Amino acid sequence: MKVLEIILPVLVMILLGMACKRLKLLDQNGINNMKLLVTQIMLPVAIFHALATSEYNKETGILVGIMFVMLVVSFSIGFLLRPLMPAERYQKYLPFMVSVYEGGSMAYPLYTSLCGAENLSQIAVLDIAGLLFGFSVYMGMLGQVENGEKIDPGKLFSSAIRTPAFIASVLGIIAGLTGVVQKLLAGPFAGTYTSVENILTTSITSVILLVVGFSIEFDKKLLSPCIRTIVLRILLQAVMIGGVLLAIHYIVGDHLLLNLAVISYMSAPATFSMQTFLKSEDGSAYVSTTNSLYCLISILVYVVMAFVVY
Repeated sequence: MKVLEIILPVLVMILLGMACKRLKLLDQNGINNMKLLVTQIMLPVAIFHALATSEYNKETGILVGIMFVMLVVSFSIGFLLRPLMPAERYQKYLPFMVSVYEGGSMAYPLYTSLCGAENLSQIAVLDIAGLLFGFSVYMGMLGQVENGEKIDPGKLFSSAIRTPAFIASVLGIIAGLTGVVQKLLAGPFAGTYTSVENILTTSITSVILLVVGFSIEFDKKLLSPCIRTIVLRILLQAVMIGGVLLAIHYIVGDHLLLNLAVISYMSAPATFSMQTFLKSEDGSAYVSTTNSLYCLISILVYVVMAFVVY
């Protein structure tokens, strides 16, 4: 039943997005406005709060470093795998589809259901690297690829430092290291801060999933590239999970909750936030359909871990 409690809300919002498209309750212009709302306001606020309230110590730095290296490696391998995608119009998306993870809507709830909300910090630490990489190099390059531009490191850096999500990531880490927000939450204005943060971020997952659902197209032409992408991601992530667990074993030490966090996090689909940065309807359909189908892999991994742990 726990799996159903986690997955059903996700499925409902995706199905609602599909229904809105079929019944013409929303059009592409409305979806684009939602994407703008998420990328410019809601997502940056959520990222800032998550990083500003995280705990930072020596072990955190080591874990973030391990995850960041893994993300760079898997993303780079994604470019080498592009020839394995026969459909040329989807090749450009492959590096983005085989790396980075959907933490908030998939990995977090599955992990807390298995290990308890009190251990959420185990997986949140892993997501720090994902946020830093995702909203700098990853989204910056995605923007250049989507606009048909050649990848330009200078322009990539310029784009990153002007991206609200990346700015929020940097400010969030600074706030977390200095403890500014933690002190605020311990003071008389804690209720005010929490209320403002909640009202700005409560609907973020629902909006993103609605966008994902709206973009899904169960077209026979999409089935082959989506399945191929899923297989490539599974194979690559299996190797990456093994590498990360091995690195943690030798550098940090054995820790069951942390190992489960790594497996849960790295078994999630590519970030749903990617949807909000895409302009091409064809690309959106491919990405949404692939990510939605990949959720089944995440659920299967969760079930296996539940049997092993309990």
